[in-house]
Amino acid sequence: ARKEQSELKPTDINQSIQSALDMLRHEFMQRSVEYVFEPTENLPMIMASQENLSGVWVNILLNALDASPNQNGKVRVVTGLNGSEIRVILSDNGVGIPKEQLKRIFDPFFTTKEVGKGTGLGLSICHRVIKQHGGNIVVDSQVNVGTTFTITLPTY
Repeated sequence: ARKEQSELKPTDINQSIQSALDMLRHEFMQRSVEYVFEPTENLPMIMASQENLSGVWVNILLNALDASPNQNGKVRVVTGLNGSEIRVILSDNGVGIPKEQLKRIFDPFFTTKEVGKGTGLGLSICHRVIKQHGGNIVVDSQVNVGTTFTITLPTY
């Protein structure tokens, strides 16, 4: 959870997400969770720390995996352009997050996972990284329906 300085470089958001998905491919297969990546072609580059951004995707995707049902689990990642911002939507059909807990999920050390399963730092770090990149992260969730994270990042 330490603050680190990272070098910002022109980054292809689709390539960044694809790398995270490739890294987690075995985990998706092992848990029988299907994933779909729908990248918008030819998106402008963003100035980003590739390592930190990759950590955001991996963290949110692992949370989606943890929340997904063993059968029929689905994770969907979509990228697009919204004005001068790139939008990344990561959604799952998992257990969802109760409304009363939703407003706290970016708080350090808050977790909805059972004891021993999570530190409560992942999403607070994701939030910090996205803010450091001049972006925004919001979450929408319904219990027994799923969760959607929408991340916007300024183009370069």
